[in-house]
Amino acid sequence: MYALAFLVVVGIVVLVHEFGHLVAAKACGVKVYEFAIGFGPRLFSWTRGDTLYAVRALPLGGLCRFAGMDDSDAAGEHVGEDDPRSFLNRPVWQRILIVVAGPLMNFLLAIVILSVIFASYGVPMATVVEVFQESPAAAAGFEADDTILSIDGKPVASVAGFINTIASSWGKELKVEVLREGRKIVLEVTPVRDSETNIGRVGMSLMEVPGKTGAGGAILGSFRYTWGIIDTTLTSMGAALSGRVKAEVAGPVGIAGMSAQAARQGFPSLMMLVALISTSLGLLNLMPIPVLDGGWVLLLIVEAARGKPLSPQVEGFLRFVGLALLVLLMIYATVSDISRLVLQRM
Repeated sequence: MYALAFLVVVGIVVLVHEFGHLVAAKACGVKVYEFAIGFGPRLFSWTRGDTLYAVRALPLGGLCRFAGMDDSDAAGEHVGEDDPRSFLNRPVWQRILIVVAGPLMNFLLAIVILSVIFASYGVPMATVVEVFQESPAAAAGFEADDTILSIDGKPVASVAGFINTIASSWGKELKVEVLREGRKIVLEVTPVRDSETNIGRVGMSLMEVPGKTGAGGAILGSFRYTWGIIDTTLTSMGAALSGRVKAEVAGPVGIAGMSAQAARQGFPSLMMLVALISTSLGLLNLMPIPVLDGGWVLLLIVEAARGKPLSPQVEGFLRFVGLALLVLLMIYATVSDISRLVLQRM
Protein backbone atom coordinates (compact mmCIF):
# COMPACT_ATOMS: atom_id res chain seq x y z
CA MET A 1 0.00 0.00 0.00
CA TYR A 2 2.81 2.39 0.99
CA ALA A 3 4.70 2.00 -2.30
CA LEU A 4 1.63 1.76 -4.55
CA ALA A 5 0.02 4.91 -3.15
CA PHE A 6 3.32 6.79 -3.49
CA LEU A 7 3.70 5.69 -7.12
CA VAL A 8 0.14 6.74 -7.93
CA VAL A 9 0.51 10.20 -6.39
CA VAL A 10 3.97 11.03 -7.75
CA GLY A 11 3.32 9.34 -11.10
CA ILE A 12 0.16 11.32 -11.83
CA VAL A 13 1.61 14.66 -10.75
CA VAL A 14 4.89 14.39 -12.66
CA LEU A 15 3.26 12.88 -15.75
CA VAL A 16 0.77 15.76 -16.00
CA HIS A 17 3.64 18.21 -15.55
CA GLU A 18 5.58 16.73 -18.48
CA PHE A 19 2.40 16.54 -20.58
CA GLY A 20 2.08 20.31 -20.18
CA HIS A 21 5.55 20.77 -21.68
CA LEU A 22 4.62 18.42 -24.55
CA VAL A 23 1.42 20.24 -25.50
CA ALA A 24 3.07 23.67 -25.40
CA ALA A 25 6.09 22.48 -27.41
CA LYS A 26 3.88 21.00 -30.11
CA ALA A 27 1.79 24.18 -30.25
CA CYS A 28 4.94 26.29 -30.69
CA GLY A 29 6.39 24.11 -33.46
CA VAL A 30 9.20 22.54 -31.42
CA LYS A 31 10.14 19.00 -32.38
CA VAL A 32 9.72 16.57 -29.48
CA TYR A 33 11.93 13.51 -29.78
CA GLU A 34 10.25 11.49 -27.06
CA PHE A 35 7.46 11.67 -24.53
CA ALA A 36 7.71 8.84 -22.03
CA ILE A 37 5.65 7.55 -19.13
CA GLY A 38 8.10 6.47 -16.45
CA PHE A 39 11.90 6.12 -16.54
CA GLY A 40 14.41 3.38 -17.22
CA PRO A 41 14.30 0.76 -20.01
CA ARG A 42 11.47 1.02 -22.53
CA LEU A 43 8.80 -1.63 -22.18
CA PHE A 44 7.03 -0.69 -25.42
CA SER A 45 6.74 2.33 -27.67
CA TRP A 46 5.09 3.73 -30.80
CA THR A 47 5.76 6.64 -33.11
CA ARG A 48 3.24 9.26 -34.09
CA GLY A 49 4.39 12.08 -36.32
CA ASP A 50 8.01 12.83 -35.40
CA THR A 51 7.61 11.92 -31.71
CA LEU A 52 8.30 8.60 -30.01
CA TYR A 53 5.79 7.78 -27.28
CA ALA A 54 7.04 5.21 -24.79
CA VAL A 55 6.20 3.42 -21.58
CA ARG A 56 9.25 2.78 -19.41
CA ALA A 57 9.90 0.34 -16.59
CA LEU A 58 9.96 2.68 -13.57
CA PRO A 59 6.52 4.30 -13.10
CA LEU A 60 7.75 7.53 -11.54
CA GLY A 61 6.41 10.35 -13.69
CA GLY A 62 7.78 10.85 -17.18
CA LEU A 63 10.05 12.83 -19.48
CA CYS A 64 9.81 15.07 -22.53
CA ARG A 65 12.88 15.53 -24.78
CA PHE A 66 13.12 18.56 -27.09
CA ALA A 67 15.08 19.10 -30.29
CA GLY A 68 18.02 21.41 -29.69
CA MET A 69 18.07 20.55 -25.98
CA ASP A 70 18.29 16.76 -25.96
CA ASP A 71 20.06 15.95 -29.24
CA SER A 72 21.86 12.63 -29.40
CA ASP A 73 23.61 10.32 -31.85
CA ALA A 74 20.43 8.30 -32.34
CA ALA A 75 18.79 8.42 -35.75
CA GLY A 76 16.51 11.42 -36.15
CA GLU A 77 17.60 13.01 -32.87
CA HIS A 78 19.64 15.89 -34.20
CA VAL A 79 18.64 19.18 -35.80
CA GLY A 80 20.69 21.86 -37.50
CA GLU A 81 21.66 25.09 -35.78
CA ASP A 82 19.16 27.05 -37.88
CA ASP A 83 16.32 24.52 -37.75
CA PRO A 84 13.14 26.35 -36.61
CA ARG A 85 11.99 23.15 -34.88
CA SER A 86 14.80 23.53 -32.34
CA PHE A 87 13.76 24.77 -28.91
CA LEU A 88 16.72 27.17 -28.97
CA ASN A 89 15.52 28.82 -32.17
CA ARG A 90 12.02 29.67 -31.02
CA PRO A 91 11.19 33.22 -29.82
CA VAL A 92 11.87 33.83 -26.13
CA TRP A 93 8.17 34.20 -25.31
CA GLN A 94 7.45 30.78 -26.83
CA ARG A 95 10.27 29.15 -24.87
CA ILE A 96 8.94 30.71 -21.67
CA LEU A 97 5.47 29.41 -22.51
CA ILE A 98 6.84 25.89 -23.03
CA VAL A 99 8.70 26.03 -19.72
CA VAL A 100 5.83 27.35 -17.59
CA ALA A 101 3.28 25.01 -19.22
CA GLY A 102 4.40 22.21 -16.88
CA PRO A 103 3.62 24.06 -13.62
CA LEU A 104 0.43 25.50 -15.12
CA MET A 105 -0.76 21.96 -15.90
CA ASN A 106 -0.10 21.03 -12.27
CA PHE A 107 -2.34 23.89 -11.13
CA LEU A 108 -4.99 22.88 -13.68
CA LEU A 109 -4.89 19.26 -12.49
CA ALA A 110 -5.48 20.43 -8.91
CA ILE A 111 -8.41 22.63 -9.96
CA VAL A 112 -10.05 19.80 -11.94
CA ILE A 113 -9.67 17.28 -9.11
CA LEU A 114 -10.93 19.71 -6.49
CA SER A 115 -13.89 20.75 -8.66
CA VAL A 116 -15.04 17.13 -8.93
CA ILE A 117 -14.55 16.45 -5.22
CA PHE A 118 -16.24 19.68 -4.15
CA ALA A 119 -19.18 19.07 -6.49
CA SER A 120 -19.60 15.58 -5.01
CA TYR A 121 -18.94 16.19 -1.32
CA GLY A 122 -19.08 19.96 -0.83
CA VAL A 123 -16.47 22.68 -0.43
CA PRO A 124 -14.54 22.24 2.86
CA MET A 125 -14.79 25.37 4.98
CA ALA A 126 -12.80 26.15 8.14
CA THR A 127 -15.48 26.48 10.82
CA VAL A 128 -15.02 27.60 14.43
CA VAL A 129 -15.92 24.89 16.96
CA GLU A 130 -14.95 26.59 20.23
CA VAL A 131 -13.54 29.98 21.26
CA PHE A 132 -11.41 29.86 24.41
CA GLN A 133 -12.07 32.37 27.16
CA GLU A 134 -9.74 35.34 27.59
CA SER A 135 -8.09 34.63 24.24
CA PRO A 136 -7.36 36.97 21.32
CA ALA A 137 -10.15 35.23 19.38
CA ALA A 138 -12.66 35.92 22.16
CA ALA A 139 -11.57 39.55 22.39
CA ALA A 140 -11.96 39.90 18.62
CA GLY A 141 -15.54 38.61 18.76
CA PHE A 142 -15.27 35.17 17.14
CA GLU A 143 -18.15 32.81 17.87
CA ALA A 144 -18.78 29.09 17.45
CA ASP A 145 -20.08 28.16 13.97
CA ASP A 146 -18.33 31.14 12.31
CA THR A 147 -17.01 30.10 8.89
CA ILE A 148 -13.60 31.53 7.98
CA LEU A 149 -13.60 33.02 4.48
CA SER A 150 -10.37 35.01 4.19
CA ILE A 151 -7.47 36.60 6.06
CA ASP A 152 -6.42 40.09 4.95
CA GLY A 153 -8.41 39.55 1.76
CA LYS A 154 -6.71 36.25 0.89
CA PRO A 155 -8.84 33.08 0.70
CA VAL A 156 -8.30 30.47 3.39
CA ALA A 157 -7.49 26.96 2.18
CA SER A 158 -8.82 24.61 4.85
CA VAL A 159 -8.15 24.56 8.59
CA ALA A 160 -4.46 23.89 7.90
CA GLY A 161 -4.24 27.04 5.79
CA PHE A 162 -5.77 29.14 8.58
CA ILE A 163 -3.48 27.63 11.21
CA ASN A 164 -0.35 28.13 9.09
CA THR A 165 -1.19 31.79 8.51
CA ILE A 166 -1.90 32.40 12.19
CA ALA A 167 1.25 30.53 13.22
CA SER A 168 3.51 32.83 11.21
CA SER A 169 1.70 36.10 12.00
CA TRP A 170 2.14 36.60 15.74
CA GLY A 171 2.18 40.24 16.74
CA LYS A 172 0.48 41.27 13.49
CA GLU A 173 -3.11 42.50 13.33
CA LEU A 174 -5.13 40.42 10.87
CA LYS A 175 -8.49 41.17 9.29
CA VAL A 176 -10.44 37.91 9.19
CA GLU A 177 -13.66 37.73 7.16
CA VAL A 178 -16.19 35.25 8.55
CA LEU A 179 -19.64 34.10 7.52
CA ARG A 180 -22.11 34.22 10.42
CA GLU A 181 -25.77 33.34 9.94
CA GLY A 182 -25.61 34.30 6.27
CA ARG A 183 -23.84 37.64 6.90
CA LYS A 184 -20.18 38.46 6.17
CA ILE A 185 -18.37 40.10 9.08
CA VAL A 186 -14.76 41.32 9.32
CA LEU A 187 -13.05 40.75 12.67
CA GLU A 188 -9.63 42.04 13.69
CA VAL A 189 -7.38 39.72 15.70
CA THR A 190 -3.70 39.74 16.64
CA PRO A 191 -2.13 36.30 17.25
CA VAL A 192 0.07 35.98 20.31
CA ARG A 193 3.35 34.09 20.28
CA ASP A 194 3.50 30.79 22.12
CA SER A 195 6.81 30.91 24.00
CA GLU A 196 7.24 27.12 23.87
CA THR A 197 6.58 26.54 20.18
CA ASN A 198 7.41 30.04 18.88
CA ILE A 199 4.26 30.12 16.74
CA GLY A 200 1.22 32.37 16.78
CA ARG A 201 -2.09 31.37 18.37
CA VAL A 202 -5.48 33.05 18.70
CA GLY A 203 -7.22 30.64 21.08
CA MET A 204 -9.91 28.71 19.25
CA SER A 205 -10.47 25.27 17.74
CA LEU A 206 -11.70 24.65 14.21
CA MET A 207 -12.88 21.83 11.99
CA GLU A 208 -13.62 21.47 8.30
CA VAL A 209 -17.32 21.41 7.44
CA PRO A 210 -18.26 20.67 3.82
CA GLY A 211 -20.63 23.22 2.34
CA LYS A 212 -22.88 21.87 -0.41
CA THR A 213 -22.81 23.87 -3.63
CA GLY A 214 -23.56 23.58 -7.34
CA ALA A 215 -21.13 23.05 -10.20
CA GLY A 216 -20.33 26.76 -10.44
CA GLY A 217 -19.68 27.03 -6.71
CA ALA A 218 -17.48 23.92 -6.82
CA ILE A 219 -15.33 25.35 -9.61
CA LEU A 220 -15.05 28.71 -7.87
CA GLY A 221 -14.24 26.93 -4.62
CA SER A 222 -11.50 24.92 -6.35
CA PHE A 223 -9.87 28.12 -7.63
CA ARG A 224 -10.06 29.69 -4.15
CA TYR A 225 -8.73 26.54 -2.50
CA THR A 226 -5.81 26.23 -4.96
CA TRP A 227 -4.90 29.88 -4.55
CA GLY A 228 -5.19 29.45 -0.80
CA ILE A 229 -2.65 26.61 -0.91
CA ILE A 230 -0.28 28.75 -2.98
CA ASP A 231 -0.65 31.77 -0.70
CA THR A 232 -0.26 29.68 2.45
CA THR A 233 2.88 28.03 1.07
CA LEU A 234 4.44 31.37 0.13
CA THR A 235 3.52 32.86 3.51
CA SER A 236 5.04 29.88 5.32
CA MET A 237 8.21 30.08 3.22
CA GLY A 238 8.56 33.78 3.98
CA ALA A 239 8.05 33.18 7.68
CA ALA A 240 10.61 30.36 7.67
CA LEU A 241 13.20 32.48 5.86
CA SER A 242 12.66 35.32 8.35
CA GLY A 243 13.05 32.92 11.27
CA ARG A 244 9.52 33.43 12.64
CA VAL A 245 8.70 29.72 12.32
CA LYS A 246 10.66 26.52 11.74
CA ALA A 247 10.91 25.39 8.12
CA GLU A 248 8.77 22.28 7.57
CA VAL A 249 9.27 20.38 4.33
CA ALA A 250 8.40 16.86 3.25
CA GLY A 251 10.59 14.66 1.09
CA PRO A 252 9.95 11.30 -0.60
CA VAL A 253 9.61 9.48 2.73
CA GLY A 254 7.06 11.99 4.00
CA ILE A 255 5.10 11.98 0.75
CA ALA A 256 5.02 8.18 0.79
CA GLY A 257 3.65 8.21 4.33
CA MET A 258 1.00 10.81 3.50
CA SER A 259 0.05 8.86 0.36
CA ALA A 260 -0.46 5.63 2.27
CA GLN A 261 -2.50 7.39 4.96
CA ALA A 262 -4.66 9.11 2.35
CA ALA A 263 -5.18 5.83 0.49
CA ARG A 264 -6.40 4.16 3.69
CA GLN A 265 -8.91 6.98 4.18
CA GLY A 266 -10.39 6.41 0.73
CA PHE A 267 -10.17 7.52 -2.88
CA PRO A 268 -11.35 11.14 -2.30
CA SER A 269 -8.62 11.67 0.32
CA LEU A 270 -6.00 10.27 -2.03
CA MET A 271 -7.17 12.59 -4.81
CA MET A 272 -7.11 15.56 -2.41
CA LEU A 273 -3.48 14.68 -1.70
CA VAL A 274 -2.75 14.52 -5.44
CA ALA A 275 -4.24 18.01 -5.81
CA LEU A 276 -2.19 19.33 -2.89
CA ILE A 277 1.09 17.85 -4.11
CA SER A 278 0.37 18.90 -7.71
CA THR A 279 -0.10 22.50 -6.56
CA SER A 280 3.04 22.34 -4.42
CA LEU A 281 5.09 20.85 -7.27
CA GLY A 282 3.86 23.54 -9.67
CA LEU A 283 4.80 26.25 -7.20
CA LEU A 284 8.19 24.67 -6.43
CA ASN A 285 9.04 24.47 -10.13
CA LEU A 286 8.31 28.18 -10.57
CA MET A 287 10.96 29.14 -8.03
CA PRO A 288 13.79 31.10 -9.75
CA ILE A 289 16.40 28.40 -9.16
CA PRO A 290 18.42 27.14 -12.15
CA VAL A 291 17.53 23.50 -13.05
CA LEU A 292 13.91 24.26 -12.11
CA ASP A 293 11.38 25.69 -14.57
CA GLY A 294 11.45 29.05 -12.78
CA GLY A 295 15.22 29.15 -13.24
CA TRP A 296 14.77 28.55 -16.97
CA VAL A 297 12.33 31.44 -17.12
CA LEU A 298 14.78 33.70 -15.27
CA LEU A 299 17.59 32.85 -17.69
CA LEU A 300 15.30 33.46 -20.66
CA ILE A 301 14.29 36.86 -19.26
CA VAL A 302 17.99 37.73 -18.86
CA GLU A 303 18.55 36.60 -22.47
CA ALA A 304 15.72 38.84 -23.68
CA ALA A 305 17.11 41.81 -21.74
CA ARG A 306 20.69 41.29 -22.99
CA GLY A 307 19.72 40.40 -26.55
CA LYS A 308 21.76 37.21 -26.30
CA PRO A 309 21.99 34.23 -23.94
CA LEU A 310 24.52 33.94 -21.15
CA SER A 311 27.77 32.18 -21.95
CA PRO A 312 27.70 28.38 -21.56
CA GLN A 313 30.23 28.67 -18.72
CA VAL A 314 28.11 31.12 -16.70
CA GLU A 315 24.91 29.21 -17.38
CA GLY A 316 26.60 25.93 -16.42
CA PHE A 317 27.84 27.44 -13.15
CA LEU A 318 24.38 28.77 -12.27
CA ARG A 319 22.81 25.38 -12.99
CA PHE A 320 25.43 23.69 -10.81
CA VAL A 321 24.62 26.04 -7.94
CA GLY A 322 20.89 25.45 -8.46
CA LEU A 323 21.37 21.68 -8.48
CA ALA A 324 23.43 21.87 -5.29
CA LEU A 325 20.69 23.88 -3.56
CA LEU A 326 18.08 21.37 -4.73
CA VAL A 327 20.12 18.42 -3.45
CA LEU A 328 20.60 20.12 -0.08
CA LEU A 329 16.84 20.76 0.11
CA MET A 330 16.12 17.09 -0.65
CA ILE A 331 18.61 15.96 2.01
CA TYR A 332 17.04 18.31 4.56
CA ALA A 333 13.55 17.11 3.65
CA THR A 334 14.55 13.44 3.92
CA VAL A 335 16.26 13.97 7.29
CA SER A 336 13.15 15.83 8.51
CA ASP A 337 10.94 12.94 7.35
CA ILE A 338 13.05 10.36 9.14
CA SER A 339 13.22 12.48 12.30
CA ARG A 340 9.41 12.75 12.39
CA LEU A 341 9.08 8.99 11.97
CA VAL A 342 11.55 8.34 14.80
CA LEU A 343 9.79 10.80 17.13
CA GLN A 344 6.39 9.26 16.35
CA ARG A 345 7.66 5.81 17.37
CA MET A 346 9.44 6.88 20.58
